[in-house]
Amino acid sequence: MEVLPDGWHLLPKHPRKIIKFYKSILIQEKSAQIENIINKKGDPPAVLYHKLIITGFTSCQDWGHPSVLKQLTDYKGSELYYSYYDYMDAFEKVLFFQNKNYDHSWFLMFHKNFSSPIPSWFLKWWEMFGPIPQILPKPLQDALRYFNSRHTPSSHGSQFPAILHMTIKYMIHWISMWKYTINNNLLDREFLVKWWDNLRFNHIIDQIYRDFPPCIQKAISNKTAIAHRTRSQSSLDSIQIAGKSSKELRDLGQQLLLQSE
Repeated sequence: MEVLPDGWHLLPKHPRKIIKFYKSILIQEKSAQIENIINKKGDPPAVLYHKLIITGFTSCQDWGHPSVLKQLTDYKGSELYYSYYDYMDAFEKVLFFQNKNYDHSWFLMFHKNFSSPIPSWFLKWWEMFGPIPQILPKPLQDALRYFNSRHTPSSHGSQFPAILHMTIKYMIHWISMWKYTINNNLLDREFLVKWWDNLRFNHIIDQIYRDFPPCIQKAISNKTAIAHRTRSQSSLDSIQIAGKSSKELRDLGQQLLLQSE
């Protein structure tokens, strides 16, 4: 017996709450930009993949009570309303689009002007669709470890993994997919993420080390930047870093990071 309508890949809470409904919520709330990337040479033209850029979040505090309903004006030809619960669901369910070959992919990133506080409920989304350190190229994995050792999030931001903060700050893109699988005789989803090979990341690494120089301290006498690390004998070992290149700063940061472990 079929449970889902043809072409559906989510359990609807309402017959009209389809993917288009959730997509319209994100657009109306100005929380995401969603683009269909079309293969125009196909016959007929078909969607190759989707691009989703997260532009911001509407907080529950700004919404009022989460059960308060808003009219979905972006959904033409109908009078539908949505709550904050629908808004939270929208980030997840809009990505449940699937093609006939079950190999659809999403190109994901945060907008360059993203500045919203991240709501706690977004952690669930991140665990399903967000990148993991293992997919990053090795130099970027090293940069993530360094970023994690130097970046100090707020008390609210400390609940989120360092890779989320780095992804937002440095506009890192990634690819997310899902497929059906059988888990203990039950139909389940398996979520997959992969690195976007076209992303050039050397400038990201350079920027990380510029934003977080290795233990820089300005000398009062000659304004020379000095890096210090504590020895077991409680003495200070000063390392001259003024005038060093981005690569030299990266190497120095890695040395200090390894010595601190």
